[in-house]
Formats: sequence, structure tokens, C-alpha cells
Amino acid sequence: MLKFYFNGSPNPTKVALFLEEAGIAYQPVAVDTRKGDQFKPEYLAINPNAKVPAIDDDGVKVFDSNAILLYLAEKTGKFLPANTPANRGELLSWLMFAATGVGPYSGQAVHFKHFAPERSTTPTTAISSRRSDISAFSTTTSPTAAIWSATPIPSSTWTSGAGPA
Repeated sequence: MLKFYFNGSPNPTKVALFLEEAGIAYQPVAVDTRKGDQFKPEYLAINPNAKVPAIDDDGVKVFDSNAILLYLAEKTGKFLPANTPANRGELLSWLMFAATGVGPYSGQAVHFKHFAPERSTTPTTAISSRRSDISAFSTTTSPTAAIWSATPIPSSTWTSGAGPA
């Protein structure tokens, strides 16, 4: 059975939503990053980068939320557009935009709003504040792995760290 290593932050939540919507059976494994569980040797064997999320799919280890989303989408055939070069290019473009643009800027915004000891006057949310609904730019009519990656995550039992309901 697929093991899903998570905590209550947005990146694991994206994977949890994908797993649930795709109907994939999995065993959730909480990683308490506040206590440093991500640095334990048994977790480093799953993800040498010591971050969540990660999965172990019967010996296939995948880490980074976007890599996991792409892996699961390709494995299941769910949330992917028709397999054409144009669709593949668009999917990868949006997936990487979310991974290298929207995601990091959103994370910085949360950090500086809630955790930084001093307020910064430099805008860190320029991309996310200008971001429109990604689905408006897609040529497909169904959700794709890229849209899952960029979807804002509302508060839930997952983001509180409680795991699945």
C-alpha cells in the first residue's frame, strides 16, 4: 500500500487532495517537523532532502509535491489532459510555474506575515497577487496535475495536521 508522509502544511495537502480525489488507497504517516522527525534516519531513507511530502509506493520513493502529483497522475491516468505534445507542454509549464513561482512566493508571504520578527516593506507576493484562475488559461476542460499544484488550500483537518477525517 502507498505510504504518504505528511504534515499540515500546504504541499502535503495538495498531495492528500489528489489521493482522495483519485480514490487511491494510502496509509498516512504523520511527520512532526516541529520536533525534527524529518531528520530521523528512517525518514531520510524516504526523502534525503528532509522535507514533506513524500510517498513510498511499494518501494518507489517520490518526494516533492509536484513530483508526487505528476507521478500519481501518470500512474493512474487521472487529472491529465489528452496525451499530445501541446497538452504535455502546457501541463509541464503550469506545473513548473506553480513549483517555482506561485508556491515559493506564497510560502514567503505566509512566513513574513506570520513568523518573521520584523515586517518587510518588500512585496513578496507579486506573482500570487496578480495570479488569475489558472483554469482560465488551460486548453483542457478537466483539472490537471498542474491545477492541483496551484490550487489554494482552505483550512481543513489536513492543514491543522490532524490527517484524514
